[in-house]
Amino acid sequence: MHFSRFLSLLVITSLCGCGSSDTLTLAPVTGTVLFKGKPLSGATVTMISEKGQMANGFTDNDGKFRMTTGGRPGVPVGLAKVGILKMAGNTATVDIKNVKPDDMKNMQISGGGVAKDLVPKSEIPAKYSKPEESKLTAAVDKDGKKNVFEFILVE
Repeated sequence: MHFSRFLSLLVITSLCGCGSSDTLTLAPVTGTVLFKGKPLSGATVTMISEKGQMANGFTDNDGKFRMTTGGRPGVPVGLAKVGILKMAGNTATVDIKNVKPDDMKNMQISGGGVAKDLVPKSEIPAKYSKPEESKLTAAVDKDGKKNVFEFILVE
């Protein structure tokens, strides 16, 4: 009877990953994004760590951001690839209750009318949007005081 309890406890402990050495070490990361010499507000900043974890942040009116990973403050320690995306805020809305199937089909075929207005446009060069292609990086240090980054975007 005692052996079965021990075995059950051993199985549960191994499934929980208690004491795992794969615990994610996060360090605080903040920074500023500038575009054409001015703070870029309303942008999404994405960092992808060497191990593939994704962190996100959003710029405020001063272009400043603070990163989180999985809802926890910080970014995994190590080198991260960075992407920055800023979509135009004026996207059209469609009252789908009044659109007939034929209307939707025609808008898709022609790319005209309201449908073309639904495609948001980037306010910064598209080359910055993908972390794998942007050529922007951040070396995240265990010492969070060193993790203040400035990304200056150009045309």
